[in-house]
Amino acid sequence: MLRPFPASLVLAATLLVGCGKPAEQRQESITTLTFWHIMNYSGPEEILADAVRRFEAAHPGVRVEVQTFANDAYKQKLPVEMASNTPPDVFFTWGGGMLAEFARAGRVVNLDQALLQDGWRERFIEQALAICSTPEGTFAVPLDLSVVALWYNRDLLAKHGIEPPATLDDLLVASAKLKAAGITPVSLGNRTVWPGAFHFIYLAARRGGAELFLDAAAGKASFADPAFVAAGEDLRRLIDAGVFPSGFNGLDDGAARTRFFSEEAAMYLMGNWLVPRAMTAAPEFMDRLGCIPFPAVADGKGNTSTVVGGVNCGFAVSSSCPHPELAIELLRYLTAPDVVDAWCGIGRIPALQVGAEQVAKLPPPTRAAHSLLVQAPRLQPYYDQYLPPRLAEEHTNTTQGIFAGTLTPQAAAERMAKQAAGNQ
Repeated sequence: MLRPFPASLVLAATLLVGCGKPAEQRQESITTLTFWHIMNYSGPEEILADAVRRFEAAHPGVRVEVQTFANDAYKQKLPVEMASNTPPDVFFTWGGGMLAEFARAGRVVNLDQALLQDGWRERFIEQALAICSTPEGTFAVPLDLSVVALWYNRDLLAKHGIEPPATLDDLLVASAKLKAAGITPVSLGNRTVWPGAFHFIYLAARRGGAELFLDAAAGKASFADPAFVAAGEDLRRLIDAGVFPSGFNGLDDGAARTRFFSEEAAMYLMGNWLVPRAMTAAPEFMDRLGCIPFPAVADGKGNTSTVVGGVNCGFAVSSSCPHPELAIELLRYLTAPDVVDAWCGIGRIPALQVGAEQVAKLPPPTRAAHSLLVQAPRLQPYYDQYLPPRLAEEHTNTTQGIFAGTLTPQAAAERMAKQAAGNQ
């Protein structure tokens, strides 16, 4: 026998159906923004999710659909969606060459006017904002500014009587001692090429200076300059001396990081995003984690305080977004002071101005990396981010050729120069 519903439930159901608009109209009143990013690991992921929730709470009727991707999959997917005119409304960017190409094609929103409102522009570090800009304007806002440093295990080097290397020759001498003790001198997983490219970029910056790279990228100098050839030769010296682990071209970066944390390797050239990884994956390692600049090279013309770095997380709005004002407002929430504060708390370096209290929140290894960044006269950008996509791809191919021994440094430099000439 069916039992009747209580009158109170019937009344509640009637009120729910009757209030406001019909269900079909209520659904239509929801405005949806799509947001893609790659910060899909503990710490950054939660901070961005909290910022999205605050935005949604302040904008009733607006919902943000967030989708995250792995690094390399994202690099392949985003250009395809841009070319198909089906990109997300708000998307993660490193700035540099790919963003500049999107801007030239009219695929992203110019943020200049929005940045003038409420002193928003003044909150950013100018070097970081420059990476998100072209001569025509600023097309993204940066959240994370990264610096690549030579990280080392304090206890391991001290145990073997080794000082952190200040020069390339010091590094080779230290490597010989470490190898004799059965320890990999410098961890490297180069399957995706970009980790190894850090070594070439630093060597080129030490040999010829960051200005040489910028001039070559602008067509005012050549990628076949002797400094680039010498950088490749320096890289071969490191490879031939066995500085890197056996089979490094087949290892991914996660394996290299694990090798470093497990004390199988003494040093590791990587961005400061290593620190939050250590905080979650190997917290006991934090007290042993040291940070120094990349070594100097004999007769190098580059400033030894120059650091390799760039925007490791920025956000842009696609020009196909039907609600650009709302999307720009989401960017404000993603770079708000509470996000910056939380970013420091997880050991990341914000691309925005921070005070002494916020710097004090950074873990000691990150503070050391931040100090290198603050003292640097020049930020040497990542080649694969700064250069136009085709030239960036040639950079990864030629660098991998040097690592694999399939290209001589001279041949690699000539190929880069040829591709650069074709991009002019």
